[in-house]
Amino acid sequence: MHHKKLTVGASIRESYRFLATHMDDFFRLASGPLFLWVVIKLTEQILLHEKDITFNSIYLLNLVTASFAIAWYRQYLLGAQHATYGQLLKSGFNGRAFSIRRFGRTLMRILMISLALLVPTLVLSISLMVYYQGQGVFVSEELIQQLAVKSTMVVMIIFSPILVRLSLFTAGLALGRTSLNFSDIWKSTRGYTITLWWVALRAFLPLALYTYVLTLLLHKTSDKLDIHYIATTLLIEGLAGALTFVMLAIVVAANAEAFRILIGVRDGDAPHRKDAGPRRDNAVKISADEKHLTGQQAE
Repeated sequence: MHHKKLTVGASIRESYRFLATHMDDFFRLASGPLFLWVVIKLTEQILLHEKDITFNSIYLLNLVTASFAIAWYRQYLLGAQHATYGQLLKSGFNGRAFSIRRFGRTLMRILMISLALLVPTLVLSISLMVYYQGQGVFVSEELIQQLAVKSTMVVMIIFSPILVRLSLFTAGLALGRTSLNFSDIWKSTRGYTITLWWVALRAFLPLALYTYVLTLLLHKTSDKLDIHYIATTLLIEGLAGALTFVMLAIVVAANAEAFRILIGVRDGDAPHRKDAGPRRDNAVKISADEKHLTGQQAE
């Protein structure tokens, strides 16, 4: 099942088709994270308005969206019975109990990737601050935050060709392939950098722009109508969260399709596809029966 025929259009069409034909599973996997998304954003606003406490919810939201992404990878590559949050909490989808060693290795990978992105972001941010100070501009806390956001975007764009290739590692993580490492991913995606970049961009950009424009308009409308911040947060964040999870489902499915083609899956995986072969739980039995038959014929 390892056929290197990855095309942008086919991957995007497959991701949309998969979402359209698995909406019941999408609601099953997205409803809980969406509820958490709204609760987290509402808590952030209540603390700000009632207690004047600034709470950055981005890290909690990243955890929520990452959980959904991993579950949707498994929905696409393994099927609904292997895509539950109970499995994620119980054994991290790898079928094995928690261990300090594997947890430490995971943290090291996250730390290495974070540092690889953080260092150039800091260098760029500090360079911009020095430049603005040299121009006589007062460097306020608000300006520093703006520079940090802009620097992060620039670094992400610069490193995006590398990141889109290594992003297939997430699919391997979702499948519990502990033997798969970054070097394996790098070798298997050689020659597909531009294709993977366009797959990610076409899957992400349309809905991201639509979500941004829509939430911006809703914010302006609520300000003009003087709607209470709680009602505004529930409406805007509920809509923004729902669109975010739809976008994630499309991006993840496109990425999973790239993983299926470039890295390869086992017999019975990607059960929604006609070329998936027998279900994985039957694959071992079928293989054993074939061996038994072959042995009888040889006799």
